[in-house]
Amino acid sequence: MLGLDGFPHRAISPELTPRLWDLARGGGRAPDGGVTDLPSSTDPGFCSLLTGCKPATHGVLTTSWRFARLPDWAGVETPRVASIFDACHATGVRTAAIVADDRGLLCTGSADRRWPPDGVIPPGTDLDAHGYPVNAAVLPHSSLGFVFGHVNEADTIGHDYGPESEAARACYRATDQVVGVVLDALASNWADTVIVVVSDHDMQPRDSSPPVDPMANGTDGGWDAYIPDGGSALIHLKPGVDPHRAGKALLRIDGVETWVRSNDSVMVAGLKPGRIVAAPRYSSGGFHGAPITARTVALVGGGDPAVGRIASAIAARRPHLADWAPTLAPLLGVDLGLVDGRNMLR
Repeated sequence: MLGLDGFPHRAISPELTPRLWDLARGGGRAPDGGVTDLPSSTDPGFCSLLTGCKPATHGVLTTSWRFARLPDWAGVETPRVASIFDACHATGVRTAAIVADDRGLLCTGSADRRWPPDGVIPPGTDLDAHGYPVNAAVLPHSSLGFVFGHVNEADTIGHDYGPESEAARACYRATDQVVGVVLDALASNWADTVIVVVSDHDMQPRDSSPPVDPMANGTDGGWDAYIPDGGSALIHLKPGVDPHRAGKALLRIDGVETWVRSNDSVMVAGLKPGRIVAAPRYSSGGFHGAPITARTVALVGGGDPAVGRIASAIAARRPHLADWAPTLAPLLGVDLGLVDGRNMLR
């Protein structure tokens, strides 16, 4: 499984990403991409991918934990459920996790092999502009049962220059070449291989409109605090407030497109394209978090007989990030227990 952080579904094409395109042609690709929950950001998305549960269950509701200590109502920093690595470890299936942004993935502690070791990037590793290892430093090279590789540069470039910039297109092309190295390394075992390529979220450019501040719109919708996450925000409800009444009030705020209920006291407001929630800091280029960036890359390849069945499933119905672990676990002979996602092979 390869996780391409911030990589847009629309970037996959025969001209820009020929290796990914050919992989999908030989296997399958969700025509409209996959989907993730709001906020469509790194921590909730990858936790869903690796646990098979959605944010309301695994508890990681936002990526904003990176920037400040958050109140208890904002969820947890690490998942409160087991991951596919835990299930593999319990069954004796050996695993590896090679990740560029371990702070965001949070589910790899039970992997038998981890890079960076102990979460510490080795001295001399080439880093991108945000301090993450560059894609070329993050190459899965293992014959273990389950290998998860995460590359981050598309997210960094998208934030700094925008997802449609020439710099971003160059990064998408280079990421495709990194994927090609992995595919070449798997060639000798292709008949026994299932390779899944996903992203955690899409990216969008910001428009010139002012940031949306849910606390400064002159309406008492029943909330008393919010936490920004790009194009969405966690909204904390006052005790006893009806979420549906609060949702109607949120929709009256200029820039709000939708809302979803997270739990009894927390809602998520999703903004319209180009709009960003008022926050202490902003990306200079693109951002994510909103409904428009909830589309993910979703493709599968390899020579294992399961590939064709997975390809048919994702062609017929958009996969959620939480669907991948329950689908792969039976192929590994492991049991994830109760999860929110569905086994697409059923």
